[in-house]
Amino acid sequence: FFRANDQSRLVHYEGVFHNRAFDRISDVESRMYATPTDIRAYLEGGAAKPFIVCEYMHNMGNSLGGMESYIRLGEEFEQYQGGFIWDYMDQALWHIDANGKRVLGYGGDFGERQTDYAFSGNGIVFADGSEKPAMQEVRYWYASPEARAEWDEANRAAAAAAKLPAYPAKKSPLRIAHGDGALGVRGDSFEILFSMPEGGPVSLRSGGREWLWRAPRPAYWRAPTENDLGNGFAAGSAVWSAADRWQTCGGFEVLAENERILSVRYTYTAPALPGLRADVTYTVDAAGWFDVTAQYFGRAGRPELPLFGLRFETPEPLESVHWLGLSGETYPDRKKGGRFGWHCEAPQIPAYLVPQECGCHTDTRAVSLHRRDGATLTLEATGKPFAFSALPYTPQQLEAAAHREELPQPVRTVVTVCGAMRGVGGIDSWGADVEPAYHADANEKITVSFRIRI
Repeated sequence: FFRANDQSRLVHYEGVFHNRAFDRISDVESRMYATPTDIRAYLEGGAAKPFIVCEYMHNMGNSLGGMESYIRLGEEFEQYQGGFIWDYMDQALWHIDANGKRVLGYGGDFGERQTDYAFSGNGIVFADGSEKPAMQEVRYWYASPEARAEWDEANRAAAAAAKLPAYPAKKSPLRIAHGDGALGVRGDSFEILFSMPEGGPVSLRSGGREWLWRAPRPAYWRAPTENDLGNGFAAGSAVWSAADRWQTCGGFEVLAENERILSVRYTYTAPALPGLRADVTYTVDAAGWFDVTAQYFGRAGRPELPLFGLRFETPEPLESVHWLGLSGETYPDRKKGGRFGWHCEAPQIPAYLVPQECGCHTDTRAVSLHRRDGATLTLEATGKPFAFSALPYTPQQLEAAAHREELPQPVRTVVTVCGAMRGVGGIDSWGADVEPAYHADANEKITVSFRIRI
């Protein structure tokens, strides 16, 4: 019909992919959510028609990772004509919830069954029209190659020029005291108390302020993203949830002790995963440095990790967090749109319809935690840059909530410093894995190191 009545129109019909008897009716090859690998195979296999991805990058919740692989196809193959991100806006409706609050609801909140629940929350903007964190990645990859090159060069220059402030070294010697199940150290305006029964430092006081609510622990788990759930990653790697939640400190060792240095090491295991070992080494320097190194020892045959790092909570909510690194929420497979420099935000979670892993900042050189009373505590990368998040909730709290309104009033800030973080993916939300380059390999040793200025 179209060809008979208007030959200027191109005919697009995705369905011919499923029945090649009708291949001639479509002027383009088109598939929903084809992987970059599948598209490449078509284009390298003597493609007869241009290729369009009629839907791609399913941006459900915290998603849109791996967009680069699609854009690069367009730079390599003339017959690749791009695609359409699915989609523009989250679909959600205002309604009054069980507590009488006006909130955004999704499938199932209106009594309908069956339902796809939050499956329509897949836009690059939220239902109220505000931008999702992934929007900066869309802007980057939809810019011209020349604009992207200029952006990259500006980031490289900013990173090369960035310098952390110098701090004068403190001169007072350390005072060390051994107590009943504890080892305390005091220096010039700081005190740290290492506990044997609690398996870590239970107090870090700097300038008279307490910064720890409980002893830090190795971190293995994140609240699953909707992609993690859809592709089966959360179920397949669920043992890391148990290992994260139920850890045992199986060793404490003093490595060095004198008036200038105190170094101790804790070793952690988990009953859920026999053979698991992670070490956390703390070194206090009289000059006013508190060095922290967390190491995970890999073993073949373990399921992939969501992340690895060190997690601690502050005794009260932080007012703000300042960091030197990339702007916005970034992940290993979604970070090119970030601008390098100093950035600031209050600990928060984005308005994803379903609470999930969020708030990660990759390639971070330093992060400064700011209390409401004006006190600050700065963490600086001593090896490679780290990823971090500072959120009002634990992964378990986020995972247990089906709506943001179910989360409690924040009483602390949860800080996680990571040496490895899994990407978020985005090829689709019902089966496609995160691209292999952005997995967190449980077979390998992983280390994260940082220095706290005390």
